[in-house]
Amino acid sequence: MTTTPVHPVHVEGRLSLSGVLASALPHDLGTAKAASRYIVPAVFSRRPQPRELDLLHDQSVTRRLADEGYSDVELRVSDRRLLITNTNLQDLKSGLAHLIGTILNDISVQAEAERAHRSEELDALGLLDEQRIEAIRRSAAEISFD
Repeated sequence: MTTTPVHPVHVEGRLSLSGVLASALPHDLGTAKAASRYIVPAVFSRRPQPRELDLLHDQSVTRRLADEGYSDVELRVSDRRLLITNTNLQDLKSGLAHLIGTILNDISVQAEAERAHRSEELDALGLLDEQRIEAIRRSAAEISFD
């Protein structure tokens, strides 16, 4: 019996944002009643993988945002949307969007590296298992009932 190594699912393309979902912005935006800070929803290029979500919600992301002057901004995920809280379009235009793009790219790179490492480990374990089974077969074949 041989075993086939199990590989984690390969994710196509790095996680990024395709743009702001303008239809989900506050309806009073641009009026005198509009809040200065609000939630800006952005659409992911693809559905985030569980590990990417873990990395996105890690405290290091919060610290990174704070270090860049966005201590009030939070990043939350809702399905295929990134909800950027306590911000506005001007903040995004003046650097926040670039920072978030860089964060998402870094998360994708880290998650892909972790997947590749796990895949290599699984391949190695599969090879060891195949070698073990082959050794058992050879040992069993040496037995004679003559």
